[in-house]
Amino acid sequence: MLIDRLKSLGIFVECVRQSSFRGAARALDMTPSAVGYHIKQLEAELGQPLFYRSTRKLGLTDAGERLFASAEAMLGLAETGLRQAADPDAALQGRLRITLTSAMAQSPLAVGIAQFHRDHPQVALDLHYSDTWEDLIVGRFDLALRSGGMEDSGLKCRKLWDMPRVLVASPSMLNERAPLHRPEQLCDIPWIRFAKMAGHRVLVGPDGDEVHIPQAGNITVNNIEAMADFARVGIALASPPTHVVAHDLAAGRLVEVLPEWQVAPIPVYAVWPGGAVENPLTQRVLQALVAQLS
Repeated sequence: MLIDRLKSLGIFVECVRQSSFRGAARALDMTPSAVGYHIKQLEAELGQPLFYRSTRKLGLTDAGERLFASAEAMLGLAETGLRQAADPDAALQGRLRITLTSAMAQSPLAVGIAQFHRDHPQVALDLHYSDTWEDLIVGRFDLALRSGGMEDSGLKCRKLWDMPRVLVASPSMLNERAPLHRPEQLCDIPWIRFAKMAGHRVLVGPDGDEVHIPQAGNITVNNIEAMADFARVGIALASPPTHVVAHDLAAGRLVEVLPEWQVAPIPVYAVWPGGAVENPLTQRVLQALVAQLS
């Protein structure tokens, strides 16, 4: 019956959270054998195991990973519905795990997340900054904020923002070279490249004309702050997000190169696991981000 299946799913989620059948039994005030029975029923229905079992801990199989994402979201939605049915003004509660790139720090997206926390202080936010695209299911992330192109996958996504970029260099580097007047002059100057991005930059002129500039040089970084650091010491051109180097530009540590030409912005997407049940906390934080960026 459906009601038995829902109970088994709830027990399964608690087993994952506690990393053991005994821990789940204590949390749910059940016997370990009863917990094991429900897990066996789920596995029998699916025709495949949900856990790798050892004497010390549990590990999720691929099927278990897929089921856990939907089952946990289902429980979160049910808990939110019960609270709001009892009290329509009840505060949001729960835990939200978000993975985002280093370029998001100090950006309007960070402001939107901070505003969400002010509005919903009882929601625990776990923010994981990484320039590696994390597996949302394996890492149990509710939401990812990613920049650049999107890979085809079963994840849901929504474009949030075009992140502005600026072409910069140190004053010392520019003083060592002939004055720059045209984008074509940039082809022979070393650049600081960013890992996983194309080895060229698109510059947009005042009339909307686009020029593709191949990036010379042999320095590649996987962190935006590192890109800004190398630009400040004067070894290469860089095209970081504008908000990352705003203070450097204001203080004169960096100078905008060819200011009449703009570096094409980076599209930023929100990505979250697909499934029949949407995590209500994910949807609420998305609303806050859209409101901040609109």
